[in-house]
Amino acid sequence: MNMIDKKMIQNFKKFGESDDWPHWSYDNFTAGKTILKRFVFLILTFVAISMLSSCASRPFRFADAPPVWEIDDQQQIPLPKTTRYIRMDYYYKVLVRRPAVTVFNYEPKYRARDVNSYDYAPASSWFTPRLGYRDISPEEILRGPQQIGPPRPPVRVVRAKHLGSNPGFIIADSRDRLYLIKFDPPDFPGIQTTTAFICNRLMWAFGYNVPEDYTFYFQSDEVPVDSTADISEEQVKLVFASVAPPVNGVYRATASLLLDGLYLGPIPDVGVRKDDPNDRINHQDRRVLRALKVFGAFINQTDIRIDNSLDVYMGPPGQGFVKHFFLDFGEAFGGHGAEHNRLWDGFAHIFSFSDLFRNLYTLGLQAQAWESLQYTPWKSVGAFEAEYFHPAQWKETYPFAPIQHALPDDNYWAAKVLAALNEQQLKALIDAADYPEDGAADYILKVLLKRRQKIIDYYFSRVSPLEWKAWQGDTLVVEDLGRQFLSHCPETQYLVEFRDDRGKRVAGPLLLQGQNGQINIPLSLPEKYLRVDVRVIRAGITAPRSAQFHIRTDHHNPRLVGIVH
Repeated sequence: MNMIDKKMIQNFKKFGESDDWPHWSYDNFTAGKTILKRFVFLILTFVAISMLSSCASRPFRFADAPPVWEIDDQQQIPLPKTTRYIRMDYYYKVLVRRPAVTVFNYEPKYRARDVNSYDYAPASSWFTPRLGYRDISPEEILRGPQQIGPPRPPVRVVRAKHLGSNPGFIIADSRDRLYLIKFDPPDFPGIQTTTAFICNRLMWAFGYNVPEDYTFYFQSDEVPVDSTADISEEQVKLVFASVAPPVNGVYRATASLLLDGLYLGPIPDVGVRKDDPNDRINHQDRRVLRALKVFGAFINQTDIRIDNSLDVYMGPPGQGFVKHFFLDFGEAFGGHGAEHNRLWDGFAHIFSFSDLFRNLYTLGLQAQAWESLQYTPWKSVGAFEAEYFHPAQWKETYPFAPIQHALPDDNYWAAKVLAALNEQQLKALIDAADYPEDGAADYILKVLLKRRQKIIDYYFSRVSPLEWKAWQGDTLVVEDLGRQFLSHCPETQYLVEFRDDRGKRVAGPLLLQGQNGQINIPLSLPEKYLRVDVRVIRAGITAPRSAQFHIRTDHHNPRLVGIVH
């Protein structure tokens, strides 16, 4: 040992023997742990206070104007640039970088910005109001996005399928319309073609822009390869050899009509498209994207990634606008988990630091709900179930930023849309999907109905599910949707408080009884701006949040100007 090392050791020993440095006996170690625990507690308390203060409701003051039901975001713009998408870079961002940064830089969640004063999402280039806004017949939901229709024979292969992991190709029909042809995997015949049809129509009904998807039956000799195609007959034969085999010589596939317009690549999950002046709201703050937490959980669409979305420039360059599409739903209903042998699909992200640390702490011995799952007896279904499913615990495979920013009012809105979906509509879709195995269709219907009810029961309980119904003179009439849609609705009371535009209570509280899900709230206050807070109390349990009804009054002429859930 050289002299420097000896000096360092001596100084360390001397310092350790001084009164300024504790002797590390067992008692000192225990004291150190106590100090550390207190320090960690203080840090966590500070973080919790910061989170609560950022999430605390701020007073809203609504303008004296009718609600906006359509956003004008389809103005002509120059042709934007194509999004540069690198899959592994995206995986690194959502699985590693963003979670790590969030630990040290807490980002508060803000109320969605694409909502109107009545707390609904208006029409836009992102969303078309359908279910929950108007009546939709089973026949209409069955047609869905149809405008052009399925391929018209004769058809021919004109292009190879270059994107995605599943084999397929592109055909042109007799009208020269182009369709992407996708098949079922060889071990799960029917699993994607049935699911793609049903979920395509459901997502359309929920209000999203989707392509036209159809179930397409053909024999291999009915799709010759065009002489100008970039794929050979041998390559097409390899595609046929790697997919679910034909039944009686007939192949089953999904034909997805290629969208008109110029493709700009995936929709960014955060921020805005900077070269699109119409895109003015950060995507993580859009309710229609946050709502994928509820709709994705309903159909178990775990493969929610930006590369399953597409921005399309509609119109000639310089005279068009960007429209936002979602696509590729064939791996919902447990298909994604079945094809990759992942029973945990829908119960966990493919990777998360919280799961990693929990497994390290428990040595991987903590039992998970999905470990009790079994595959269904139908190859066309996979491990799709409703017994272990819980809406709050459902997770997409790769964390999707808007879903991570979803708030109770966003989830409640989506649950309201889902509540408008009835058994007749579902049955029409499932029957048209033509499941190849007996019993599979009945099972899917049963599971979807149960998942739907679980979602409604949970998210309706996270708010006060109240909506404005009518005025009766100076009486505000409010409707309790829980009385209509909850699976079990016990005796209910309503706690009413009256506040001014600063949130200061000016009257109340009143405890009212409803009748047949309707609450009549008399207004006799001279306030020009009045906020009526109504909180649901069911079987003695008070809802976490009130429903706020903002009212302006002039000469005893009340007008509803805003609703906050």
